[in-house]
Amino acid sequence: MADSVITAVQTLLDRDAYLLRADVNERTMTHRFAIYVEAGFEGWDVDCEYNRDGHDPKEIAFGSGDDAEHGSRVFPDVIVHRRGTGDNHIVFELKKSNNPESDDRDFEKLGGYCSQLGYQHGVFLRLIVRSDQPSVGRAEFVYGNP
Repeated sequence: MADSVITAVQTLLDRDAYLLRADVNERTMTHRFAIYVEAGFEGWDVDCEYNRDGHDPKEIAFGSGDDAEHGSRVFPDVIVHRRGTGDNHIVFELKKSNNPESDDRDFEKLGGYCSQLGYQHGVFLRLIVRSDQPSVGRAEFVYGNP
């Protein structure tokens, strides 16, 4: 599993370095990353900003802050799962290096995705943008509450 994640990250850096150098929207980067993740997880569905837990909106106790009846609605950047089954494998949160927000919130969400929504693995990636050598500034796996 980790090898497939590393390969997807390296492929993003190799094939789409322009996107990181140009500092395009995070959604563009996550879409490209999801394509490379999909190549490493045959038989799984890979989606960007998938907001359903079965038929219900995806919610965790400390997500977006909208504090709905059962929690806050969340939109994970990229997930590896089997749609409609509750079989949740990996959830990714990506952040650009020039985003001033602390990584702590992303780690809280990843912990919530794992402990509350049953993802087996959470992965945080901080991508270095606006650099001649795009790279990953921080990469960590998360399991349960951090």
